[in-house]
Amino acid sequence: MDATTTNDQVSSTHIPDDIAFTILAKLPLKSLKRFSCVKKSWSLLFQTPNFMKMFHNNFFKSKHDEDDDKTHLLLVERTQSSLFNHSLCIMYGERFEDRVKLNLPPPFQYHDNSTRSQFYINILGSASINGTLCLYEGWGNHTTTILWNPATGEFQLIPPSLQPYVNIEFNFPPQGFGYNSVKEEYKVIRNVEYHEDFKGDWIYLPNKGDPFWEEEEEEEEFLVDRYDPFWEIYSLKSNSWRKLDGVDMPIPLPGMSHVNLNEFFHWLSLKDGMVSFDFSKEIFFTTALPSDSNVIHKLVESNLVVLNGSVSLVNNYHLTDFHIWILGEVGFKESWRKFFIVRPSSGFMKPIGAGKKSHIFFRDMKSDELALFDFSTRIAKTGIKVDSFCEQIVIYKENLLPLGGMKN
Repeated sequence: MDATTTNDQVSSTHIPDDIAFTILAKLPLKSLKRFSCVKKSWSLLFQTPNFMKMFHNNFFKSKHDEDDDKTHLLLVERTQSSLFNHSLCIMYGERFEDRVKLNLPPPFQYHDNSTRSQFYINILGSASINGTLCLYEGWGNHTTTILWNPATGEFQLIPPSLQPYVNIEFNFPPQGFGYNSVKEEYKVIRNVEYHEDFKGDWIYLPNKGDPFWEEEEEEEEFLVDRYDPFWEIYSLKSNSWRKLDGVDMPIPLPGMSHVNLNEFFHWLSLKDGMVSFDFSKEIFFTTALPSDSNVIHKLVESNLVVLNGSVSLVNNYHLTDFHIWILGEVGFKESWRKFFIVRPSSGFMKPIGAGKKSHIFFRDMKSDELALFDFSTRIAKTGIKVDSFCEQIVIYKENLLPLGGMKN
């Protein structure tokens, strides 16, 4: 066989699209983006119904399997009669009818004769890290934050913020919880912003007739002087905070708008779309949201969840129409891909958290019952009865590793 014949055979060889699509459908989104420039038909994969069907099926058959007996769903709930009577419980059963209530750690245990009122209890993030949760309760600069392992009962109270004043404690709510696997270190970040005229627990304001209140003619409004806000990071090993220099990032929006995954913490903001913090490199990233999310928080309510190991965006149109997007790579708007449009039959649903592997839990805003949608089977379970008001659902994986061991 001569060289000419060999070259002709090589140049005429190609992989049929049906075989190529079967292979490509098994790749993660980040890899698919790289292959999209090979040929035109590959650049239009996400507009091809047959390919999308294969990709969906493979996506939920990947290795992110959380069905072992140490992985549970943890529910934050409150009684219908009280805004402040919060509890945490593990859900079991076919329709999650079985509940095991967890004993809260001492910083969150209050008695009827306590002089302190209990506020909302929140779990920061969408999942535990090595069996450890970050819990906080309170408001403003009166927030109590702890790291807690429910399996061992061990907890670590997070100390006050960096203090510019003597004898004044600033305990602001945390905004991110993560882990550095190289240094084996738990970390927490938060934004600190406070009035310059703090006097103990009060803000000092001049009397009504004081010139302080007079507006300058060239300005439409006056500004109250404050220290510039800054971000700080807490390390469990040192049990202390330090300032993150040169950072100007918006804080997360309230509600279910934050998830932790693979040493990253992600949240939504009005200004920058999705903000991400890398706990290993201690740097921030921003990712613009998909084009149809430009009306975010006006006509659309958006939430972040984790579906089968991927950051996902749930755009909720008037509580009745849900568009599910999957992110391929942090920092790249074009790597968002729309996976599903879900229209719950009962309507007026609000997502409160992702379950194992391919589930999203919704709360019926009319009946307060729970509903679950399984994206791998496209089957919904509705009318899940609950005796309380469900606030949040997170993934909790038991681990007997002690917090103290991570400090050494």
